[in-house]
Amino acid sequence: MGNGKDNVSRASIHGGNVFEMARRFGWAPEDVLDFSASINPLGPPEGLLDVLTRAYHLLQHYPDITNRSLLDALSRRFKMDPDWMVVGNGSTELIYAMPKVLGASRVLAAVPTFKEYLKAFRVHGCEVVHCVSAEENAFQPTTSQLRSAIEAVDPDVVLVTHPGSPSGALIPPDVRFFLLDEARRRRLTLVVDEVFIDFCEDESFLAVMPGHEHVILIRSMTKFYGIPGLRLGYVLASPRWVAALRRFVPPWSVNTLAQAAGVFCLEQEAYRRETLAMVRAERERFGAALSQIPGLKVFPSAANYLLVRLDPQLPTAAVLKETLLQRHRLLIRDCANFDGLTPHHFRVAVRSPHENDRLLSALIEWRQNLNLR
Repeated sequence: MGNGKDNVSRASIHGGNVFEMARRFGWAPEDVLDFSASINPLGPPEGLLDVLTRAYHLLQHYPDITNRSLLDALSRRFKMDPDWMVVGNGSTELIYAMPKVLGASRVLAAVPTFKEYLKAFRVHGCEVVHCVSAEENAFQPTTSQLRSAIEAVDPDVVLVTHPGSPSGALIPPDVRFFLLDEARRRRLTLVVDEVFIDFCEDESFLAVMPGHEHVILIRSMTKFYGIPGLRLGYVLASPRWVAALRRFVPPWSVNTLAQAAGVFCLEQEAYRRETLAMVRAERERFGAALSQIPGLKVFPSAANYLLVRLDPQLPTAAVLKETLLQRHRLLIRDCANFDGLTPHHFRVAVRSPHENDRLLSALIEWRQNLNLR
């Protein structure tokens, strides 16, 4: 059973911890403008509140233990049989179920990546070996890196993140083909974190799924549809893996409101198109403006967030984070705890133009004040 110290520690290493920050300063959570969690700046789709209200009376019953309506909606969305998918209470629940199913002894993880993957495998006794990606490759592994690492480590599982976390960079096509070939040839399992792929769906591994039984895609609905508080994630994999995963996901894991929300969100095509257009345009504008601030290097991204590196002579990202929080109530993601990154890396979500301008103004002011010292 965890203690308070453990809970605070866990909150401190993730983005989106506005409740912790609000308690610390005696603010309301809505007083903090959160750039640390990369959530759709449009918020949940219009009409979702009505859907949740109409589902309110169903709370007197247990949720549908089969998640049938949600699986059917995912099936329509991806034109796949429901036997190829399993849903959970956020992608993190499925991440922690994964090692139980895979039975791996050795995992090769391309880092940086979401640290819960590494913890989940280690908790279940797996040896986790890092393949550290370089800045010049946008923090994604190269074919030569992976080939050397796979030959040296002989892993049961290879874990990659597409687009990268926290870089937002896509895995290059040649690397994707190499990974697929290695998975088939060596009969190893390729686990691909695609929790932000909704922002660049055309690049997904999904197109090759039918021909690759050894590929598992982990996805989330919370980021793209702006519903992290409802906790909703899913896995796409061959029926063999899906059947095994379902045995380890607790019954009634996805609550009634989350099921209703998921079905509704998957039907919102106009919202999806609006989100893609808005994020694409604002990511380009916001990234270009950030790049104009002296001492900031912005990395290209295909997702709804941007990784930034401060010049080494500038204060660390932790110092910047504290300054922005105390002076402007703006929260950014210090990336020092990502394997392969430094204390000078931070990540910011792409939010609305007005909100992004608030952060830009605060960063410009901070940089100017440094020059005055």
